[in-house]
Amino acid sequence: MYKHVFFDLDKTLTKSRSSLLPDQQELFEKLCAVKDIIVVTGGSTEQIREQITPRFDGKYFALPQSGNQALDKSGEEFWNEPLDDSQVSAIMEFIELLKKYFNIKVRDENDIIENRGAQVSYSVIGFHEDVKKKYAFDPDDKKRQAALAAHPDALEKLRKKRVDVTPAGTTVFNFIPLGKHKGFNIARFLELKGWEKEECLYVGDALFPGGNDETVIGVIPTHAVKDPNDTFDYIARKLLH
Repeated sequence: MYKHVFFDLDKTLTKSRSSLLPDQQELFEKLCAVKDIIVVTGGSTEQIREQITPRFDGKYFALPQSGNQALDKSGEEFWNEPLDDSQVSAIMEFIELLKKYFNIKVRDENDIIENRGAQVSYSVIGFHEDVKKKYAFDPDDKKRQAALAAHPDALEKLRKKRVDVTPAGTTVFNFIPLGKHKGFNIARFLELKGWEKEECLYVGDALFPGGNDETVIGVIPTHAVKDPNDTFDYIARKLLH
């Protein structure tokens, strides 16, 4: 039986940059009462709280910024490992290449890059663009995978700065410290808490090859979902019985 359940956020617990729906909140409340819940996302602490909603403050652990920040249910910080200035500079250079590659006129230039400290995220069309447009942009991640494949030399230069990049969410590239992906950070969270991996489960929408959840495979058991409806159906059928 799973005692500790890790969830991706966007496209798993909620739609992109959206809050838990009322009926989903009721199921999530029941789940929080019987299991440890850990939200693992490229998003910031503030983004997690906004999407999970303040109703659940103190009821779940958070691993924002792909787990390069970790917080207790109380909000106490276990770790926070920001990128250094030279890494951020290299990331910004790479983002300029991506902007030229996609050549898309965005609605708001101030809504495409977020430096969250331990992670920099770049949204090709904008973090707060219309949700339908975001879902239609790159539903299978192939556009973003092709963009990375088109820049092998720049990728190698980025990695020499100890930075990695993966597609995430609907329109985003996440830049994180090399090797410190979701799988790495979940493994050290288990070590910190003294949890057995067989008692843990990860639920995410991007467990496919190249997806930003793929690194969790082999660290703990995983369950792939298509969207939040699929997630909450699974919660109702399997995790609350």
